[in-house]
Order: sequence, then C-alpha cells, then structure tokens
Amino acid sequence: MSKLKQKLKTVSFFIKRLYRLAQNEKNREAVVWQDLKKLHSDLDWKAGVYEKAKLIETGFELGDDRSARFHYFIDEEALHFRVRVIENYPVELATDLFILATHFNNLLKNGRVIIDPKNQTVEYHLKCEILIPYLYPGEIFNLILRHHSVSKDINRAFNRLINEGEIPAIIIADLLNEKEDSDAEGVE
Repeated sequence: MSKLKQKLKTVSFFIKRLYRLAQNEKNREAVVWQDLKKLHSDLDWKAGVYEKAKLIETGFELGDDRSARFHYFIDEEALHFRVRVIENYPVELATDLFILATHFNNLLKNGRVIIDPKNQTVEYHLKCEILIPYLYPGEIFNLILRHHSVSKDINRAFNRLINEGEIPAIIIADLLNEKEDSDAEGVE
C-alpha cells in the first residue's frame, strides 16, 4: 500500500506542476505572493504586509545585537530579497567599501552587494525568477534562509572594515577560509 501512496504523491506532484506551468505570468505572481504571505503567517513572523506593493517587511537579527528590516517583494516577474546591512558608513572609507563590495560581487553566485553613496548605505539584494518559487513553493523558505545567512556574512565583513580597519583583501580571504573550513567539516 505504501508504494501506491508514493506513486500517487508523485503523480499528484507532477499534475500540480503541469497545472501551474499552464498559468500566465500574472497568475504566477499572485500564487507566489500568496505563498510568501502564507509562509510568514505559518511561521508567525512579525511582518508588515503591503498588498498593493506586493511587499513584506520583516525584522531579523543581523549580528552584533543588531536587527535589520528584510524586504521580500515581487516585481518584474521576479521574487526579490533585500536588506540594508550597513547604514551611515564613514565617507572616508567609501573607496574600501566599494572594493569590498566588488570582491563580494565577484564571489556571489546569486545576488549583489549595492553601495549607495548618496545615502551612505550598503545593501544585499537577491533576485529569483518567479518561475522557481512558483513551481517549488518550498524554495521560498530556502531562499529566505540563504539570503539571511549571506546578509550576516556581508554585515560582519563590512563591520570589520569599518570598525577594525581591516583591508578588503584580508576580510575576503578570511571569509573564504572560514567557508572552506566549514565545507571540510561537513565532508568528514
């Protein structure tokens, strides 16, 4: 009987995916928006939901007893994840901040570190084509976790530059060594 249940689950999974593929883009955005709201509601995350903008704002810990507002929104057939990791950076460090951001942008597979010199802020923005969370709703949670984890690394790196005066190349080298060590620990 369990083999039959497993086969029915598999068939049901593919039928749902086929149905979703047949829908137009506006329907896709609406479904992902509903899934995003449901995830926040199910996990009981305190969030501001802005229906017209299709935006959710949630506060999460970022590091060093600091929290930040994480923004999740749908725009241009994509699901966006955005957070401001540094606010009001010292102007005299602008060149080093841009160098560190460039290092991150060269290493990141997904997302971009954005420096806004006018507002003196550093943001991390991840963008995912709407089709992925549309076909795999569980991927929304995985993307939120990934965005949060990378945001914490970016925040820590930029704080080392600002607060400790560490040079960007050393910060990136240390971060890569930490990641290599943690990957090696997982293999053993």
